[in-house]
Amino acid sequence: MEKEYLSCAETAKLVRAALKKQFPGVKFSVISDVYSGGASIDIGWVLGPTTKEVDKVGKQYQGASFDGMIDMETHWNHWLLPDGTVRLRSGPGTESSMGTIAAVEETPMPAGARPVSFGSKYIFAQRSYAEKGVDEMIIRRQVAKDMCALQKVEYTGDYTTHLYGAGDTEQADQHAWRLLNVTAFAPGEVYKGVRYATDEEQEAGIDGDSRQQVMRIIKERK
Repeated sequence: MEKEYLSCAETAKLVRAALKKQFPGVKFSVISDVYSGGASIDIGWVLGPTTKEVDKVGKQYQGASFDGMIDMETHWNHWLLPDGTVRLRSGPGTESSMGTIAAVEETPMPAGARPVSFGSKYIFAQRSYAEKGVDEMIIRRQVAKDMCALQKVEYTGDYTTHLYGAGDTEQADQHAWRLLNVTAFAPGEVYKGVRYATDEEQEAGIDGDSRQQVMRIIKERK
C-alpha cells in the first residue's frame, strides 16, 4: 500500500488537535518550520502539563529519531487513524549500525487507518512558567526562596547552595527549576508556594524524577 506524505504544516495541524484533545483548556503554540535539510515543529505553552506529558503526545508525530551514540538519523512510517491519532508502522532503527534505537517490524494496519510519512522530522516542546521571560525568572526565584524558607536556609541569591544540607552543592535555583519542571498545573492554576511532600508522595515520587521527592508545589486558582 502506497503511503501518503503529510507536509510539516499538515502534521502540525494533527499535533495541535491531539494536544487540544489531551489537554483541554491549555493554550498551545504549534509552529512548523521548514529549512534546508529537514523540517520541525515547535510546541510552546505556559504552565499546564509537564514537558514529559506533552512529549508523550507530540513526539508520536515525529518522522525521525536521532541516535546520538553513533550520530545517525533513522526514519519512521506511521498509521494515521480516522480520528487523527497515530500508530507506529515500521522503521529500520539504528541497531544494525551499532546504534541503540531498535527497529520496528511492519505492524498490522488498524481498522480505517492509512499509511503516512510525516513531513516533520522532529518535534520540540518548550514549556514556560510565565508569559514573559523576566516574569518566568521571578517565579523561579520565588520558588527557590520558598524552598529555602521551608528548609530554614538563608537565601542569598541565585547561587544559594546547601538547600538539603552541607553535602548539597547544587544551587537552589536549579532545585526550583527541577521542581517546577515536574509539576503539572491544571488550566487556571498558578504557583502559590511550597510544602513538604507526604510520606506517600515521597514514596511514589513525582513524574518519574526520584531526585525531587522532598517538596511539592502549592497551587491556587487565579
